[in-house]
Amino acid sequence: MASGSSCGERVAFYRRRRGITQEVLAGLLGRSVEWLAQFERGAKELDRLSTIVAIAHTLGIEPVKLLPAAFFTHRRELHHTVLGTAPDSVPAIKSAMFRYNGTARLLGVPDRAPVDQNGLRRRIEEAFGHSQTERWSALGPLLPDLIADGWHAAYTTAGEDAARGFGLLSQVHHVTSGMLDRIGEPELSSIAAERALAAAERSESDLLVAVAAWRLAVVLRRDGQLQEATEVPVAVADALRGRLGESPQHASVHGALMLKGAVGAATLHDHTAVRDYLGECDRAAQRTGDRNDHWLAFGPTNVAIHRVWLATEMATRPTRSPKPSTSTRRHCPPSWPSAAPRT
Repeated sequence: MASGSSCGERVAFYRRRRGITQEVLAGLLGRSVEWLAQFERGAKELDRLSTIVAIAHTLGIEPVKLLPAAFFTHRRELHHTVLGTAPDSVPAIKSAMFRYNGTARLLGVPDRAPVDQNGLRRRIEEAFGHSQTERWSALGPLLPDLIADGWHAAYTTAGEDAARGFGLLSQVHHVTSGMLDRIGEPELSSIAAERALAAAERSESDLLVAVAAWRLAVVLRRDGQLQEATEVPVAVADALRGRLGESPQHASVHGALMLKGAVGAATLHDHTAVRDYLGECDRAAQRTGDRNDHWLAFGPTNVAIHRVWLATEMATRPTRSPKPSTSTRRHCPPSWPSAAPRT
């Protein structure tokens, strides 16, 4: 089986190796044969981590064996049957990103109809839905207009409307960064991630700042900045620690950030930090249950999958302590002076 095999291809591989037919496996999972067949050939993507766990349990294997290569440090090959014509959308996305940038107010932008923020929020939710199910061919064409309307919602309003507009704009940049990252546009993805954080700071929402820091951590790890990719999410999670009782959303975002910290610590071979961070994830997950706040898919199921994966990743790696870094403050929000790396 190729290392770049999709989750569906991995299920088919292990199902055949166990001598189980599609009819039997679908019946054990309580699914239709058509659903399983579409999933195995890449026409349908999973949108719940709990389904991966259920399939792995039924096949008698560890969940990590079904995770696609995108879960690891290298990028999986793109499957055109799933992604469609997403790369064709990149020029329009790039054009929108550079038209609606820091100089847009000075240079002027095309007039647009007034933006209904509630309608924009629903469109952003649709975009994140496509992102989580990796339907890039459906998501790509939506992004140029979302970038334009997000900019107008933020920069052509005032007061509370402007704060909400910047929050929406941050989410637009977040989902844009995620897609660009997955289809092989790292430079544009990094720009979008930085803009998501900048817009979140102007939204006056600490949760949105934390969510944008999560996305930035993904970009930093992809770019090989492993120390910062570990320290940034942990530092921001530390800043949220005293507020976990405010809402389930605070706890789930905190847990998602600590999970990113655990991934980074594993990459740095710091086994002690991985254990400590996963312990915090467990405690946060006990508070929240499985949730999808801000489209981060945090909860006991995600923690369990990461625990299995990280144990496998670290099994052959030596234990070491990472060198201290002083660069985290460059990425942490300046409004959070307490957000500092742990010692």
